[in-house]
Amino acid sequence: MSRRILAAGVLFAVALAAHAAAPTHPALRDELLKMGQHDQEARHATDQEGMRKWIEVDAANQARLKQIVDQYGWPTYDMVGEEAAKDAWLLAQHADSDKAFQLKVLALMEPLVRQQQASAKDYAYLYDRTHYPQRYGTQGACVSRTEWQPFEIDDIAHVDERRRALKIPPLADYVKMFDCSAPFIVLHDPADPHRTVPVPASKGAATP
Repeated sequence: MSRRILAAGVLFAVALAAHAAAPTHPALRDELLKMGQHDQEARHATDQEGMRKWIEVDAANQARLKQIVDQYGWPTYDMVGEEAAKDAWLLAQHADSDKAFQLKVLALMEPLVRQQQASAKDYAYLYDRTHYPQRYGTQGACVSRTEWQPFEIDDIAHVDERRRALKIPPLADYVKMFDCSAPFIVLHDPADPHRTVPVPASKGAATP
């Protein structure tokens, strides 16, 4: 009998945990997941028709996301779960035609990061997307077929400290993630007002 009671208690605890983890806005979660899927599918465009579809999808997603934010505020983990919250951020990250909206999202996310209801890493990427100089070194461009460089970084000497606080890899490791060899990748134009900067040597590295 005691084993049955114990098993029933475990099942009840699991059920309670699952219930607590369920999003409070499941319909909104499903909508954001679908919008995120459309966003990624559109970015596989390889021809003119695909690029036209890409633009249409971004415009539709941006308009709908603005409506969602006006109605609900920024979608939190409790509201829609972590996956859908990341998709919402992705849509905001791609809303470059409306920087005022991106800055609004950034301001909404900031207190939610402290409340662990939004991703600190996502906040960092959106901050860098909307600020120059950037703070975390997440944004940049290929300067050759073998090298990616970040755009200018405020207080670059301490960038890895800020990245480490958000559990982002050191800048020297991050730049290695980019493959600039593909011919369709447009290299950074030196005339661009957003200049790139070399990655500083890691602290403790030997001086040549």
